[in-house]
Amino acid sequence: MNLLFVFADQWRAGAIGYAKEDPVKTPNMDKFCKESTYCDHTFSTFPVCSPHRASLMTGKYPLSSGFFTNCKKGLSLRLKDEEICVGQMLKRSGYETAYIGKWHLDEPEQNHNEFPKSGARDWDAYTPPGVRRHGFDYWYSYGTYDMHLSPHYWHDSDEMIKVNKWSPEHETDKAIEYMSKIRDKSKPFGMYISWNPPHSVYSEVPDEYLKLYDDVELKENVIFENIHHHTGENAAMSEEELRLTTKQYYAAITGLDKQFGRLIDYLKENNLYEDTLVILSADHGDMMGSHGLMGKHVWYEESIKIPLVVHLPGNKNKRCSTCMGSQDMMPTVLGLLGCSIPDTVEGEDCSKFIKGDEDADRVSFIMACPGRADFVEKFKKVGKNPAEYGWRGVRTRKYTYVMELGYDVICNPKRYLYDIQNDPQQKNTLDLDNEENKQLAKTMEEEVIKWMKRQNDGFYKNWNSEL
Repeated sequence: MNLLFVFADQWRAGAIGYAKEDPVKTPNMDKFCKESTYCDHTFSTFPVCSPHRASLMTGKYPLSSGFFTNCKKGLSLRLKDEEICVGQMLKRSGYETAYIGKWHLDEPEQNHNEFPKSGARDWDAYTPPGVRRHGFDYWYSYGTYDMHLSPHYWHDSDEMIKVNKWSPEHETDKAIEYMSKIRDKSKPFGMYISWNPPHSVYSEVPDEYLKLYDDVELKENVIFENIHHHTGENAAMSEEELRLTTKQYYAAITGLDKQFGRLIDYLKENNLYEDTLVILSADHGDMMGSHGLMGKHVWYEESIKIPLVVHLPGNKNKRCSTCMGSQDMMPTVLGLLGCSIPDTVEGEDCSKFIKGDEDADRVSFIMACPGRADFVEKFKKVGKNPAEYGWRGVRTRKYTYVMELGYDVICNPKRYLYDIQNDPQQKNTLDLDNEENKQLAKTMEEEVIKWMKRQNDGFYKNWNSEL
């Protein structure tokens, strides 16, 4: 059985028509959901690009593979050569492997050379053939670059390939080219496609999709006053500006829907659909003004909850409500394909839940750390590790519980408990002076602390607050 794993950047779970939450037009994805298992409790363990991607590749929690923030300029951070990743495991099972689109798991070249031959700038990087591609044979990728209407890529040399086309459309072209002309058709293929939109820059979307949205309704939990990122960066905008940005966000998703439809059409027209495990997902969500926030990096549903739709031949029109996280993706993919799973994995093979053979009252642990350059510098100056701060939490089917130390060296411990079942937009926290809520918070906190100790996460040592 082949594998096609498609994931978008900064695409929240509610922004697909089938979810009946955001007013977004996704007819191809909606049809795909009906032909597949729709997983409605999937979460980005660390809702930031590189940490999720590291977990997606390794099946490990982000801190276990060294990721407490993004791969970025000024920071020596990349996916280690010795990590055993999904590409390598697929190859061991006889697959031809391919990776197309955004990688964001390599160290920016400008950390070592102001003018690298590849032309990479800022956070971007060319990943050369070899161990740093972690088992992917065919490579058409880049580190991170957000000009979606004029993208660039690297193949098997450091010569930058510049393209004058919307990046998801071009990457879909390359994926179809790979499936039709490049791969060895005597072998199964395992291909990952990483689309950058709907990640900002939001305005980098073709007009043909923007024209489909005259106006949009904003969520009830949107707050216009002092809109900012959870990490502090100002993102102030008027109601009119936020409505335009939201239209652009939805338009990009409708554009992705068209490209996804092209992929599914190719598989069906070439008799591959019923012999291919197709997975549609994302790395994290986007707040889009909810709670007065933009971007990700926070524990709200708009940030942590991601789409996961799995087409396993013979498994149609099912719903899976088992909680799953980023680290579960790799072992689950391998489990669905019948491939061996390495001992290094910390996540769980959730294939039995997706198939509908079992259900489980699992939880998803969630987290984020101070990663901004000025935050990291502050912590270093006082001899503290930024990876041991930020916030930690857990999401169950009904509740979210969060323990926050914050992003500053001066800690102000806070707790938040949300009843997601009765308050899905998290408009209110539960009162922890109420004895029943307090006991629930204590129980959930104990689980988070046990998890942190298993991960050797120093956050728990800095958490000296008692309920």
